[in-house]
Amino acid sequence: MLKYLYRFLILIIVLAGIAEVVLRVRYGFCNSPLYISDPDFEYIYAPNQDVTRFGYALRTNSLSMRSEEVLPTDSLVILLIGDSVVNGGSLTDQDSIATTLLEKRFLRDFNQRVRVLNISAGSWGPDNMAAFLKKYGLFKAKLMCLVTSSHDAHDIMSHQNTVGVNPGMPDKQYKVALYELWDRYRWIFFYYWNTVFFAPEVQETGGAQPDSLRREELKAAGIRKPGVGFNPGYGQLYSMAQAHNIPFFIYLHPEISEVELGHFNDQGDEIIAFAQSHNIRLINELQMGIKPSFYRKMDVIHYNSQGQQFMADNLYPLFKDYLKLGK
Repeated sequence: MLKYLYRFLILIIVLAGIAEVVLRVRYGFCNSPLYISDPDFEYIYAPNQDVTRFGYALRTNSLSMRSEEVLPTDSLVILLIGDSVVNGGSLTDQDSIATTLLEKRFLRDFNQRVRVLNISAGSWGPDNMAAFLKKYGLFKAKLMCLVTSSHDAHDIMSHQNTVGVNPGMPDKQYKVALYELWDRYRWIFFYYWNTVFFAPEVQETGGAQPDSLRREELKAAGIRKPGVGFNPGYGQLYSMAQAHNIPFFIYLHPEISEVELGHFNDQGDEIIAFAQSHNIRLINELQMGIKPSFYRKMDVIHYNSQGQQFMADNLYPLFKDYLKLGK
């Protein structure tokens, strides 16, 4: 009996060793992009990183932008500011994010270096973005574009300490890949467990029409942030652009529920009303042909690589016109 127990333990150790190697080599565990805290804008990716995670490259410059280093000689600069939609995170390769695609296209079409700086972080609201620009300046920008979504309307900074506390925002690398898998992704196991074995039973509709129920379900599915009042970052960004005579416009990106509904929810309507009241040009992505296939699987807000290309294709002619290139 003891002999079989030893064999079992050896098998477990061998399998754990194989899993550890596979997680590190194939999926980039223990090589996660790291975060730093900031007293002004809460958090951001750590600067000067070059990591590969889940097969996707992620690089940051000295100011934590997901862009190449900003040079004093850069004369045509566009600020593309946003949250994880712009940033792409570790599930989007550096060469697939819209800012990289746009810079390469400008260089190819006009043989000219146009910087499209990626100023973003996951779950940032417009006030985070404004705080970053207040701290580091506007980089001699010729144009500012805010990519935002309905839930940003009330996503206001709380300055809670999340870096190094939230497993999704590590400030140092894990030592053991298997532990990182458990610590950061065990929710996936519990999600599927609850979905498969404890899914709620289908309820009677009580005579309500399916279409109306679907509309209420989709409305309730919108992301809701707890901030009180309209996010002040919208006004701050607008004021900064006005003060420096920089054209500023808003690119409104819908959640999946809004794509299916065909219109923005009440939070999105607040953003649209703000743009209208300040005479800010707003690009409504619902009018640009956005499709659910442009989103990651099991994700209500983030683009896949095709979606990043879609956003880049929409922004390119606008940027070109503002910069008066090719005229």
